Amino acid sequence: MTIRQGAVVAVSEAPGAGEIPSGTTVLLGREAGARRLRELTVGTPVEVGYDLDAGATVPCAFALGAHPLVTDRQSLPGLDTVTAEPRAAVGIAEDGRVLHLLSTDGRGGSSSGLTVAELADVLRSLGCEQAAYLDGGGSATLVTRGAGGVAVRNDLDQGQERPVPNGIGISATGS
Repeated sequence: MTIRQGAVVAVSEAPGAGEIPSGTTVLLGREAGARRLRELTVGTPVEVGYDLDAGATVPCAFALGAHPLVTDRQSLPGLDTVTAEPRAAVGIAEDGRVLHLLSTDGRGGSSSGLTVAELADVLRSLGCEQAAYLDGGGSATLVTRGAGGVAVRNDLDQGQERPVPNGIGISATGS
């Protein structure tokens, strides 16, 4: 969806390409967000704004921008059941004593990927009380470091790592 001067000027079923002109806002939605954007038509007045809401002043040792999948051992309603893709997720189990980092394959080899609902089911089967969807598609990557060095542990989309600006890193000291 393209917005200029406070109104929708174009809608599309697929993301566009190329430069976005000055004074133009482009909105792209997935799943529920895409459904909401489809309700708007050319000429609809729109006001776009954003703000960082830090909420209460709670000290934070780790923050994560992710889509919740599982809360209190239950999958959240409305999760996508159609689009299978490579996925990356994190889950917390055993009363916070176990952290599951999960990266699934898809788009190649023997795997067709998972829907977001299937991803939630896998995390629940691992005993996760809480879980979140981190990212999907070609950027879903799991890397470990062991005695043999650093190694990618999943099959990458098009066989190569994508540059992404975020990730979760875990390190341990001692033996």
